[in-house]
Amino acid sequence: MPKVAGKVRFQPFHPQRDLGQMDAWLRKPHIARWWGDPQTALDAVLERPVGGDDALIVADGVPVGYVRWQQTPRAELEAAGLHEIPEGSIDIDIAIGEADYIGRGVGSRALRLVVQRLRAEGSVPMIIMGTSADNTVAIRSFEKAGFRRLRTFDDPEYGPSWLLVHQSPDL
Repeated sequence: MPKVAGKVRFQPFHPQRDLGQMDAWLRKPHIARWWGDPQTALDAVLERPVGGDDALIVADGVPVGYVRWQQTPRAELEAAGLHEIPEGSIDIDIAIGEADYIGRGVGSRALRLVVQRLRAEGSVPMIIMGTSADNTVAIRSFEKAGFRRLRTFDDPEYGPSWLLVHQSPDL
C-alpha cells in the first residue's frame, strides 16, 4: 500500500513556466488513456477556463498533477445528453501526472480543496465530474472526495461515462 502523501496544496498554473511539465504528463500512458491525444489535451489546457480556474497540484512540495474547474458550455452538456445540469454548474478535470502519487490520497484531497473554494463563492448550483466508466481508480478517488455517481451517459468523445455530483446539502 503506498504511503499517504503529506500536505497537498495548489500552485498557480502558468503556461509559460509549466507547459513542458504539462506536456510530459499528458504523454504518460496513465494520463493519455483518459485524456486522449496529448496535443489536443494540451491545447485544451492552454484555453483559459471559462467561469473557473486551474492549478498545479503540489504534494510534499513537488508538483504532481493538474486540476481545472470551469463552467461547461450548454452545447457540450446537451451533446452528452446532460440536460438536467443547471446553467452555471462547474465541471472539474483532474490528472495526477506523477504515477508514484496515484493511490496516495492526492487526487481526493485536491478535489476537496476545489470544492471548498467553490462552496465559499456560494453561487455554484452544482459541481460535477465526468469520467470513463472504465476509470475505476479515478471514480474511487472522486467518491473519497464526496462525489457520488448520479448516472451514466454517452460522452461523444470518450464513450460510456459516469456523471458524478458533489454531495452537499445545497444540491
